[in-house]
Amino acid sequence: YRGLAKARVMAYFGEGTGPIHVDNVKCSGEERSLADCIKQPPGTHNCRHSEDAGVICDYGELQPSYKKVKDPANAICGLRLKHSRQRRIIGGENSLRGGWPWQAAIRLRGSRGDGRLVCGATLIDTCWVLTSAHCFKRYGNATKQYKVRVGDYHSLVPEEYEEEYAIDQILLHPNYNSHSNDYDLALVRLLPGVLGHMQGECVSFSRQVLPVCLPVKRERVLKQASNCYITGWGDTGRSYSRTLQQASLSLLPRRHCEQHFHGTFTSRMLCAGSTHPERRVDSCRGDSGGPLVCERPGGGWVVYGVTSWGHACRTQQSPGVYTKVSAFSLWIQKV
Repeated sequence: YRGLAKARVMAYFGEGTGPIHVDNVKCSGEERSLADCIKQPPGTHNCRHSEDAGVICDYGELQPSYKKVKDPANAICGLRLKHSRQRRIIGGENSLRGGWPWQAAIRLRGSRGDGRLVCGATLIDTCWVLTSAHCFKRYGNATKQYKVRVGDYHSLVPEEYEEEYAIDQILLHPNYNSHSNDYDLALVRLLPGVLGHMQGECVSFSRQVLPVCLPVKRERVLKQASNCYITGWGDTGRSYSRTLQQASLSLLPRRHCEQHFHGTFTSRMLCAGSTHPERRVDSCRGDSGGPLVCERPGGGWVVYGVTSWGHACRTQQSPGVYTKVSAFSLWIQKV
């Protein structure tokens, strides 16, 4: 490969397996081969696979600009990069860099918070993200407590498209009650925070950072819409993941959730998971507040659900419950 490349560390593309061959690889960019960068005998190291290095080969590709589009959010919503390595994933694992450009994260700010992940979120417009109302139960809904990060992939490695924004408003659905799981939806308005943005613009769209499409009012998710995913830096069983996770899952008939969650599953919720025991999806790979997206026939990705509750992370026997976004289309438009 002769183009402009970029090295990444900290298992940016996931941890490898097997023997570790080289440590302390130091390149200036002038070397003719990787062998010129190796400073100590092969096989000697004090590494773990959590430090594995990788290379991005298309780092120098020009990015398209969406600033001239009159209504960019509607014109480009639901688009995502095509990866030659893309495949259907059952059970969940690392996603691909830039594969879910609407993924956002709500994090604590300030020295006390130390950037801790609070919830996932979904970019729906230049200044708005969608998340769960219950995300603000623990730390309250004071805007100064939080920040929103977009364009992230590996939580410990700064990305070239990664930006953080202060929050202007946190709007919980007016019918949400903290003692219930119903109406579990919130809209978060960002403050413009980066110089050079157009007036009224918060997030600049690129191929790595794009909004998702919203469903129309009372849109029925097709029963055959099997190409659905949850994404996030959720609990993988040992700890929170460093790299963005994805898991494929199916939308299930209401009765699956009504049988598991007697009387608490309402018409404003979606039921999703897997009906096959050998294809159990670890719902914890999505974050609370994060997106459940499905591909529309003919292209375009739509956020049909917001990760809400019911995720049996340890037993994996029960389906997950997601806030049904199409039930709140009017409220989202009004805001």
